[in-house]
Order: sequence, then structure tokens, then C-alpha cells
Amino acid sequence: MSENIQAIYVRNAENRNKPNPHTVYRIEIHAAVRTWSIWKRYSEFEKFHNQLVAQFPKHPPPNALPAKHWFTKTYGNVDLIEDRRRGLDAYLRGIMSSRDDRWRQTDTWREFLSIPTGRPLDASSMYTSESWLDEFREMQTSAREIRSLVNKRETHIARNEISASHNCTMQAKKLLTTMSSRLSDLDSGLIGLANGSMGESLMTEGELRRRQDMLAGLKDERDGLARLVSAARADIMPSDTTKQPAKAGDRRALLKTSNNSPPGHSAAPVSNRVFGNANRQPPRETEQTRGVDNEGLLKLQQQMMDDQDSQVEQFSSILSRQRQVSFAIGQELENQNQLLEELDADVDRTQVKLKFANKKLSKIK
Repeated sequence: MSENIQAIYVRNAENRNKPNPHTVYRIEIHAAVRTWSIWKRYSEFEKFHNQLVAQFPKHPPPNALPAKHWFTKTYGNVDLIEDRRRGLDAYLRGIMSSRDDRWRQTDTWREFLSIPTGRPLDASSMYTSESWLDEFREMQTSAREIRSLVNKRETHIARNEISASHNCTMQAKKLLTTMSSRLSDLDSGLIGLANGSMGESLMTEGELRRRQDMLAGLKDERDGLARLVSAARADIMPSDTTKQPAKAGDRRALLKTSNNSPPGHSAAPVSNRVFGNANRQPPRETEQTRGVDNEGLLKLQQQMMDDQDSQVEQFSSILSRQRQVSFAIGQELENQNQLLEELDADVDRTQVKLKFANKKLSKIK
């Protein structure tokens, strides 16, 4: 039996440049026990619709497929893309919510939505080169969500909000479990893309190494997040300071109390960890570093450096595009200057001819 599909949404759209400029739409499928996403072009929707019409000529799908724009390009037009996305969402949800299930019982429907059948799903053959990258990007988003939950948990702990911090921990653990499973599928899928169905590689050796490095980096980040999520937080709560002896990883071992505090006031904890030159000024904790052990701090710093590197790469890409645009503008200016020079020459020749014609007219008069 196949998955029991409960809901379908066309969430968003994305413009891509390879192999040629086109727009893809992300379809989110909710089944009984799992959720997955696929990316489809409008042409794939059109092919799917034509297949359903061919199978049931007298019973087309409940909602019409969004029409093509013959005189205006959809690519790059935000309004047209959003209008088409809503139309595609209504089209699929019309099929999904219809009492007539003839379309949902076809192999065309299952293949279009990548619905697994009764046989076990082979992760090594479930990805194309493009869908593998889509899945990898979603895992990067999951990693950012987990890190955000960890930071929120530390904020709740600092405010002594036990229930909220526990909820953040549970959500982060749930995302980590899903992430680990999907990373395993990505690993198997990359092996399948490297070997191909007939033992022939589907990608170059350089691209394979690049994706292996990407996957290894994401696994390292997953492991670091797992350590942060599973780290014991009870040692930083005020009520527990008398219940446990100090440990190497405890906050009490990393913090000390200042003896210069005014009477009647609790001293602010000062970290023994040195973030820079300790001779200049005492080290200070921040909301991000508070409640994180030294290993977690190192991971946090590495993540910040990676984010900065990513921003630098984006800036470099933007500058490269700006440079190409400036070259194109310069070339266009040269072409326009050449046209102006030719126009000036034509004007000069026309003026000479007019003078000659005026002389002939004066002689005739």
C-alpha cells in the first residue's frame, strides 16, 4: 500500500539558472507518518495534467491548470509567479479534496508526487542531482532552526522559564532525529548519484568531492548541535546549586563571584573563559554564550565564522555580477557612441548635399 496523503500545498517558488533560466515550485506533501517536499516546473504540471486528461477524457480534474502567459515571461516576474503558484496550489488541492478519487488512484498521481509504494524505498535511487541539492538546503534550514531553538532555550533558562525551555529542548530533539534520518538518506543518495543505475557516474569527480565535503560539514554541525541539545542545563538553575557537586562542565566551575559587590546585592557572575586579551578588560558573557560549555562555544564560534564566510561569498558573487553588468554597460556605451558617430557622418553628408541642391535651385531661379 502507498502512503496515505492527508494534505498538499504549493508553498513557494524559486528561480533557477541551470541548465537554463526557469522557475520551480515547491510542493509540500503531508502523509500519515511523514512529510516531504518536491520541486516541479510548470511544464511538469502541464505534462501531468495532460496525462490525467488522456486517462479520463470525460472527467478532467476539478480545477483548471493555470493558463500559460503567451506574451509575457513568467520568469523573474514576481506577480505572475505568485499568481501561478496560487493556481497550482488550488489545482492540486482540488484533486486532493474531491470525493471522486479516480485521479488519486493512478500511477501518474503517485509518480508525480513521489509517493512511495509498498516496496521499501531505496534512498540510493530516490534523488536526482537537483533534488539532492534541494534536500541538502532543507537540512541546512533545519540546522538553523535547531540552533535557534537552543538559543531560545538559554534565554528561557536565564528567565527561569522551565516549561518553555523544556519545550524548546523537545522540539530541537525532534528536529535532530528527523535530520539524522534524512542525512543518512542523503548519504545513500549521493552514492547512488555517483555510481549511476548502470555503474556509470552521473556527476564529475570534482562535483562528487564537493558534495561529500558539504555533507561532511553538515554532519559535523549536526553532531555539534546534538551535544548542545543534550547538554545538562540543570546546573545553571539557582535552585539546584546546593544539590549537586561541581563538575568540570558545570557553569559553577566556569563562573566565579566577585567580592566587590555592594552589601545586599548578589554579584554578577564573571566567566573564567577568555574571549580575547584578558589583560585589557574582564571577559564578558553574552546571551548566545551564556549556558554553553567550552565545546559548544567553539562550535558557536565556528558557525559564526562559517556564516561570515557565506556572507563574504555572497558579496563576492554580487560584486562579480555588478562587474559583468558594468562591462555590459560599457560595451553598450561604445556601441551607442559608434552609432552617434555614424549618425554625425550621415548628417554631414546630408548637409553637403543640401548645400549643393540649394546652389542648383538658386541658378534655376
